[in-house]
Amino acid sequence: MNALDRYERFVVPEGTKNNYLFSQSSILLFSLVSYERDTKIINAASFTIEREEHTIDNILRMQLHRDPNVLFVGYKLPHPLQYKIIVREQVEQVQMVYVNIVPC
Repeated sequence: MNALDRYERFVVPEGTKNNYLFSQSSILLFSLVSYERDTKIINAASFTIEREEHTIDNILRMQLHRDPNVLFVGYKLPHPLQYKIIVREQVEQVQMVYVNIVPC
């Protein structure tokens, strides 16, 4: 059978770049999201999210469409047996966004 083992849906593959976010109480690991700026389209970028499928991406896409600064948001699932999605976004102007993450 060509399907991956069930545990591979949750385990981050080796070689994935680790992005760390430092907070006062702990270090949060964001190794599931990578960012690549688009060189052909102005104010556009692609985000690769590991270990996710259509559910989280539809929610993310619909929330991004609510922002009036967003011109385009789309996503694709490269292959049904690969647990990653690629989100492409284009905005009118680039803004710095600060997110406050509070651990539960």
